[in-house]
Amino acid sequence: MAPPEVKIDLKPPLNNDFYSTNDRICGSVKIQLKKALSIKTINVILKGFTETLTKVDPINCYGQHGMMMPVQDNRSYHTLFSYTERVFPPNNVWDAIEGSSKPFKMKPGHYEYEFAFAKIPRQPKCLANHTKGLVCFSRPDETRMPPSYNNLWRDQTKIDNLDLYFYSYGKVLYMVQVQMELGKANSWYKPFNKLVREIQLIEFIPDARDLAYEEADEKEEPTNRRQPSTQEVLREEMSGDFNMSPLRWDNDTMTGSVSGNDQTRIYKSSFWIGLPDHRSSVWVEVRSRGLRETYRNDELFCAGSRKFDRVYLVARGDIAELRKWTIVPTKIQLNLLEIATYLSQGVANENFSSLRLASVDNLSKTSPSLLDFENAKVTADKNGSKEGQLECEIKLRNHPMLKRLKFNEEDYRHRGNRLYSFKTCTIKRVFNFQLLIDWDINGTSRQTEVIIRPMQIFVQTRDNLRNDILPKYIEPPVYSEAAEIAG
Repeated sequence: MAPPEVKIDLKPPLNNDFYSTNDRICGSVKIQLKKALSIKTINVILKGFTETLTKVDPINCYGQHGMMMPVQDNRSYHTLFSYTERVFPPNNVWDAIEGSSKPFKMKPGHYEYEFAFAKIPRQPKCLANHTKGLVCFSRPDETRMPPSYNNLWRDQTKIDNLDLYFYSYGKVLYMVQVQMELGKANSWYKPFNKLVREIQLIEFIPDARDLAYEEADEKEEPTNRRQPSTQEVLREEMSGDFNMSPLRWDNDTMTGSVSGNDQTRIYKSSFWIGLPDHRSSVWVEVRSRGLRETYRNDELFCAGSRKFDRVYLVARGDIAELRKWTIVPTKIQLNLLEIATYLSQGVANENFSSLRLASVDNLSKTSPSLLDFENAKVTADKNGSKEGQLECEIKLRNHPMLKRLKFNEEDYRHRGNRLYSFKTCTIKRVFNFQLLIDWDINGTSRQTEVIIRPMQIFVQTRDNLRNDILPKYIEPPVYSEAAEIAG
């Protein structure tokens, strides 16, 4: 018996790109029968679910007497929602036969059935089934419907790349499925009927307001920041020349500090750079009001972008000695760091990756006016001390290439997924900016690193956010059945 040909034809989303919160998934099912066929029902199912798989390192799995225990994979499956729409037989026929299981004999030909579902809900269905004490990434009150994630997971498992293979262990899938039940009336010797299924994955990304989540600042008030003393710098640098291990900040003072009442956040270097006098040190600060939320096509370096348009080099030590040093930026690189974490039965696995957004060599030659250390702002210590602090702006916004850079202007897909942050029950995907600047300090090369966190990435543009008025949704026509019988 020739199987029926089933095709799902979906109406495109409102933005002609991906389905979002304001879309209703609708379309038609087209069936081509080459021979007569007995059909009981045809259902269209719209559903979403998350699935994660995590592994435990066997080296850490020891039981009593030091014997290694067998390692099992941890799987987790969460149903986000599920809608079912019966398109055949139509409601009037179904009501007339009172749900009889007797099939319908369909002649050869072409049949088309239309369907429409309600909007996808904002909260997942699985929240009602969460047991007390269940470990999740998000609280029930902040859990929202997550975006599609790893739709191309089948392709990733075919690639000989362990990074992609483990990356595919977490997925959020939304699909439209046609389920056609074939066969005769149920009998005691043949209780089961054949099912014909056709599945089409869809890309669903909620509105930015539904993707946003609260992320606590890692660092609080700037008054808690402690400057390392001259003796600490001296002890650190006396262990070797100044190219050796740098002195790190305290854990509570590295990034994300709030300055004043204007909500400007100060993101500081991950570590200090000691100068050859074994007494002075320098670091980089990014002062921004808009890095917590970054949308596609946001300008990153140009003036007024509130991103990387206010970057400063800060030096501390003997002011007279500091003015003698030649400090020149030679290279800048901006990376986007992705951390995807999957959770299942209390076991979490993380996947790290890095995406380079910009890289500029020969900074001093392409734009020599980026740093004017001679006119730096000087803040001397009290009590007549020779020591103090020099502060000089690194005017990256003036660089001819950087000032034109926009975030994700090409709508890049990283490992098959668009760039967006989200957090749900068992999957968390976060991004950090990493700003690397290479320096020439009196002929010696050093590098500073600034990590921007916490922050959230959105696939939408700010223009999309202002467009709150959506076109009126037109109800689809009443379900109908049409057959084109071959002559």
